Amino acid sequence: MKKKVKNFDCIEMKRHIQEEIYEETRNMSREEYLTYIKKQVDESYFGQLLKKHAILYSCDKNK
Repeated sequence: MKKKVKNFDCIEMKRHIQEEIYEETRNMSREEYLTYIKKQVDESYFGQLLKKHAILYSCDKNK
């Protein structure tokens, strides 16, 4: 069996992102940290999908 050459290391990327987040948030108070997380979620692609779904769901509910 031929071994596949990896061009992308998911674990390395995950650790790198976690380290960046840690550096950005390590001196934050609990309130600052929660605000940071909320902002990151709101600005993310996933957060936008959640907002869109919530709007659509609330419109369907009112019918």
